[in-house]
Amino acid sequence: MRRFCVVLAAVLVILAAFSQLVLPGLMENRLGNAIRSALQAENVIVDMSAVPGLKLLAGHADSIEIVVDKAQLGDIQVEKLTLHGENVQADFSALDKRDGSAIRSADSLEMTGTITQQALQEMLEKKLDKVENLEAVMDRDKLTASGQVKLIGRTADIHLEGRVLAKDGGLYFHMTQLDIRNAVFGQAVLGNFFGDILLFDLYNSPVRAEIEDVEQHDGYVVIKAKS
Repeated sequence: MRRFCVVLAAVLVILAAFSQLVLPGLMENRLGNAIRSALQAENVIVDMSAVPGLKLLAGHADSIEIVVDKAQLGDIQVEKLTLHGENVQADFSALDKRDGSAIRSADSLEMTGTITQQALQEMLEKKLDKVENLEAVMDRDKLTASGQVKLIGRTADIHLEGRVLAKDGGLYFHMTQLDIRNAVFGQAVLGNFFGDILLFDLYNSPVRAEIEDVEQHDGYVVIKAKS
């Protein structure tokens, strides 16, 4: 009986050590790889903790910190994306879904994203595929972009202005001004481009959250969201 108790105690010690020292690292690596694949990210750092550590196997983390570099959200690349959560219950296998089911519940969940001027310029270049030499500059008030369009040997200058804003659960580039040197020519090239361009929608994402603040700075914009 004494020998059995000693063996049992040793097994429990080994399980406790595994759950607190080894298991978090395994789960962090697994989650990091899943996020990297889902967001086409360049780099992902995950820090998870739970006591006892075996709760991680059931998708529960007492705290979780995630930092993602160059994540693709919708039509825009986010330079840096961070997530902080407390008492999180998650289904990490749902990271490839767009129904908000990856996070089932959390006492608090905060997300911060940084989008650069360059990323916004590249997004506009894709949307305006006929525009050449597009250059964008962002300050605290607006993003300004200028370029040229060509059609049948003719060239027209294009100038647009806008801001990044949150609306209906999504992040948009809201165009406030669009000037084309030759209006008829520009209409043939751009069509009904003027308006709001959806960058990404957090209502239809693996982690559903509400955008609470958008801060535009010189050269970048910071988005803060909570769930």
